[in-house]
Amino acid sequence: MQAHKAEHLAKKRKILMGGYYTPEKLVSKVYEYIKPYFSGEGKKPIIFDSAGGCGAFLSNINGNDYRIAEFDCEACDFLKLRFDAIKIFHTNSLLNANRSKYSIPPETPLIMVGNPPYNDTTSEFRNGEKGENVCDEDLRDRDLGVSFLRSYNKLKADLVCILHPLSYLIKEANFRRLREFRENYKLIKAEIFSSALFDGTGFGKFPIIVALYERNMSGMDFEFIRNFRFNILDSNDTFILSKFQTTDGYINKYPPRKNDAKKSPIGLYYYTFRDLNSLKKNASFLTKEHPNGIVVTLENFYKYSYLYSLKSLFNPANSWLYGNLSPLADMDDLERNKNLYVSYAVRTNRVLEQSKRLLSEKIINHYKINFEDNVDRMEEAIKNRLNSLV
Repeated sequence: MQAHKAEHLAKKRKILMGGYYTPEKLVSKVYEYIKPYFSGEGKKPIIFDSAGGCGAFLSNINGNDYRIAEFDCEACDFLKLRFDAIKIFHTNSLLNANRSKYSIPPETPLIMVGNPPYNDTTSEFRNGEKGENVCDEDLRDRDLGVSFLRSYNKLKADLVCILHPLSYLIKEANFRRLREFRENYKLIKAEIFSSALFDGTGFGKFPIIVALYERNMSGMDFEFIRNFRFNILDSNDTFILSKFQTTDGYINKYPPRKNDAKKSPIGLYYYTFRDLNSLKKNASFLTKEHPNGIVVTLENFYKYSYLYSLKSLFNPANSWLYGNLSPLADMDDLERNKNLYVSYAVRTNRVLEQSKRLLSEKIINHYKINFEDNVDRMEEAIKNRLNSLV
């Protein structure tokens, strides 16, 4: 069994545990980030991987003290063949999270490393099949990775260098869920890579980061993250969240709430979405009321036609990088070219095409739809506009 792969875990068990183990090039990147902190003078730190897997992150620590915790029995057996058994802890790292559990003195510098599980217990398998997150109450979250980040604060780690989804930082709701971690740590450097680097993660690729955090009582706020310059692995490009314009606050992406109108006056709905990944994955226009249907009206019809165009035609080479963002948009362009996006949607969307006879003259006239326009030319014009978004 290789230290960088979860060869002992079947796919379902990998998902249940969040256990996708780490390619060597990413392990080397973590080592590169932390090396300056333990190669100089001063008190030597303990390096701790609290989701140790097969121990890949502790292979290059050059005689420094370490700890490894792991929940999986088979992984622990493998670890004992490679490391000092007294420093291996077969345990749930999210229960009773404190230094004394691992014989780490309170005054000793502590560096956390690793690739902790990151899965939302509501995704991939049907609800209830992933089990629950068994942890200390103050660490509880629906995503195991968020719980692990909070646990590092309970351990009062001086440095944290781990892999985790970029969405923990760039989605504001997720960022707020980090709670005490974001209040006590500051991001120093980070490099983005695609989940495609992991074996067996399926077709839906998403951005992950190697992130280095230092304990800092001033913490970090979302504005800091919005303007942080993320590097991209094996590229000279960078990613700065504030440089991207999205549909947030401009196009509604959720179904009607309790007191909102639930029936569309034009008989059209659009399937809900969270981000660009879900927009591309989910259905688009609907002609019947649906629990996940957003109400489409004459006035906002062009906005959802734009989303359909984006879903169909936006395919940059590194599309995985933008998948966790809300749909990208140039609002000025969208407002100037409403009829272009509407015409393309009406001409190419199967639901709208089948419902063409049901579309009122009011809609057709309002958006000046010309059924004689060349679809290929429309498609080319839209692609050129969408390419300018990144």
